Amino acid sequence: MKLALCLYKYFPYGGLQRDFLRILKECQNRGHDVHVYTSEWQGQKPGGINLHVLRASRIGGNHVRDRRFFMQMQKATAPHEFDAIVGFNKMPGLDLYYGADFCYVGRTAPQYGPLYRLTPRYHHLATYEKAVFSRDSRTEILSLSEREKTVYQQYYGTPEERFHLLPPTLDLDRKPIADRDRERAKLRDELGVASSQLLMLFIGSGFKTKGLDRALLALARLPQSLSEKTRLVVVGQDQPGPYQRLAHKLGISSKVQFVGGRTDIPQLLAAGDLLVHPAYMENTGTILLEAIAAGLPVIATDVCGYAGHILKAQAGKVLPSPFDQHLLDQELASALASNDRMLWSENGLRYGTQSSLYQMPKSAADAIETIVERRTHQNTLIDKEIVKPWVYLRNDLGQLGEFNDIMALDGQVYREAPGRRTVRFQRNQRHYFLKTHTGVGWQEIIKNLSYLRLPVLGAMNEWHGAHHLQRLGIDTLSIAGFGTASGSPARRQSFIITDEITNAKSLEEFCSAWKFRPPRRADEVRFKRWLITQLATVARRLHQSGANHRDFYLVHFLLQEGYKEGRISPEESRLAVIDLHRMQLRRQTPKRWRIKDVAGLHYSSMDLGLSTRDLLRFMKTYSQRPLRKVLSEDEGFWRRVERRAKRLYLAETRRGSVLPTASPQSIPVASVHNERARSA
Repeated sequence: MKLALCLYKYFPYGGLQRDFLRILKECQNRGHDVHVYTSEWQGQKPGGINLHVLRASRIGGNHVRDRRFFMQMQKATAPHEFDAIVGFNKMPGLDLYYGADFCYVGRTAPQYGPLYRLTPRYHHLATYEKAVFSRDSRTEILSLSEREKTVYQQYYGTPEERFHLLPPTLDLDRKPIADRDRERAKLRDELGVASSQLLMLFIGSGFKTKGLDRALLALARLPQSLSEKTRLVVVGQDQPGPYQRLAHKLGISSKVQFVGGRTDIPQLLAAGDLLVHPAYMENTGTILLEAIAAGLPVIATDVCGYAGHILKAQAGKVLPSPFDQHLLDQELASALASNDRMLWSENGLRYGTQSSLYQMPKSAADAIETIVERRTHQNTLIDKEIVKPWVYLRNDLGQLGEFNDIMALDGQVYREAPGRRTVRFQRNQRHYFLKTHTGVGWQEIIKNLSYLRLPVLGAMNEWHGAHHLQRLGIDTLSIAGFGTASGSPARRQSFIITDEITNAKSLEEFCSAWKFRPPRRADEVRFKRWLITQLATVARRLHQSGANHRDFYLVHFLLQEGYKEGRISPEESRLAVIDLHRMQLRRQTPKRWRIKDVAGLHYSSMDLGLSTRDLLRFMKTYSQRPLRKVLSEDEGFWRRVERRAKRLYLAETRRGSVLPTASPQSIPVASVHNERARSA
């Protein structure tokens, strides 16, 4: 076979680059004619390949240079009759794509806000990603992560049959070294790390994505007894300047050493005491596997595709989403002070002996050969034909019909508004809710934009919101179906189908009885406290993850009551967040949107007879800090929450939507703070 392997840039330190080289050598060994197209090659060139370095102008950002390279690659490959063009970066016209990157649109773009999506960078990256993963693309995907595959399918509806899952990838060159103790002493001496000191490693090119800032913060917050004897060595090809300045600001410059990209990774892994990898996003994270196999304990975030291997091997700690810096600080201090690292090291060495961990190049070459045999080479640039509506239906709803049939389904109408309708219907003795969107019209879109608000244009928000909550471990409605059709934003049609939560009522309805009969029995008081803690925890996780609900009221929580021995029980109950069609996703939730969400909860509970202790419980759980600090340092935040909630309450009172209460419950920031001041 004649193959073209395309990579924007090769350097010997990156995980993607090393995978590229291993697959290249495997294809060579099988007798294939391999041509490599890249804009830059650093390091030793393997023999027996046709290397084409297409040097493009370095003027402009990365996305500009990548586009220039792609255009040159198209011209260079056109005269040749390749059996397959294999891309290791996302670009149009590929026969196969080696899927080592995370979903850009799904993981990154929503976190930056609407203005970012107007930039040339976003347009380029989103277009090239769509060229690979859209439903009409013919590109086959060599997938490394089941988790990331579901994200791509969530955003693009990529057919299942185009994914080919590869096994975990470990390089034989990165196997544990033979004389581990001698190499450990030698390298620690080279780095100037004493035997009595603790050596923490951060390895990876792409410091921002892989969370170096988080690692530096955790190092700075170590207890003094640990801080004095802990060093951090940062390995990777990236710009160290911003992180050197951060280390200086945190007062830990003397404890942090940047050594650039290195090839002696096995020796470094032997020299270290702990690998820290608190990534923001990571499709796989090959270094996690390499560290485990080398007997180096690992602390990583669960967004890494290979984080599951840490748990399987019992070789470290995995931090759950949403990320909590305080938890990283605690786990790092605990790991460095504990003897558990010895057990983790032994477990990792044992786990690394599995032969299946080293089979990825063979599996990738097998997949390439199988796919090429199955079809002839074609140029697969994005089809310009009209795209059919995309419909996803769970197996139990497979007989509902086509997109238009589902949009026209009849049932019990629960809610109806201009451009939106919610109906309850039954199939196979199960009940579902169907929410259809038929467009809000240009007038509504313009009105929302004039108020600097993004209009809700369909069910896509709820689709993404539900997946986001599931990743956070927040209970919500299960999605049974989703569909969307192309067309004008003002008239775009879409639907979402969710399972009905049986025997459930809104939290507003459940709590309304508290106005006349407050909880008094021990089980009732315990249940009330559980509800308050749950609400605060959901709000905290949501806001820490960069999301906000925008309709965060008690009515949008569904409570499925559970009983044990005739008494209401938190363990047997379920609380789910619903109505996600206005949810927003960003990198970080702005303060004003956090205030809006929390004020919505406060407003909807103002006349339920909650005590000062109840509100303080919510504030402490939401902030995850001692109450003293919450009352003193966050006073401004809670005052703004109070003012906004009261405005909502008074507005509803004037409209007659709620009956006025003599003294609606206020947030106790001022009263408690003043009482503390008087007592002092």
